[in-house]
Amino acid sequence: MDIGRAIRELRQERGVTQEQLAQALSVSVQTVSRWENNVNAPDLSMLPQLAVYFKVTADHLLGLERNDTMAKLIKTTETFELASKQEAEEMVLKFKGEKFPVLKDFRITESGDKTILEVTKEFNTELENMKFN
Repeated sequence: MDIGRAIRELRQERGVTQEQLAQALSVSVQTVSRWENNVNAPDLSMLPQLAVYFKVTADHLLGLERNDTMAKLIKTTETFELASKQEAEEMVLKFKGEKFPVLKDFRITESGDKTILEVTKEFNTELENMKFN
């Protein structure tokens, strides 16, 4: 793990000075310098702030990039058995109101006294649209 090198490279690629990065993260310039020279590493609590600032993942900062053999969840299809069509429609509205995952499709079918709701959600969203708190 060479987080210092990652911070320096990201900062330089974006044309940001150590002073600008320090100000954005509410740390001293000396702190940024120590990170970049691997004298100290950022506190764990700083990783999300660094990731948001540079618009990368914490994994990227830590040198844990995913490789092509790792699985990635892109889409799910879920089926629900509900008591009524109204209940199914209310559930669809709830899913539509969520930002992540994104509801892509749904189907409501009725069979006797059962209502079946099938929803398709997509997880493949841009990092800029994700919130890190």
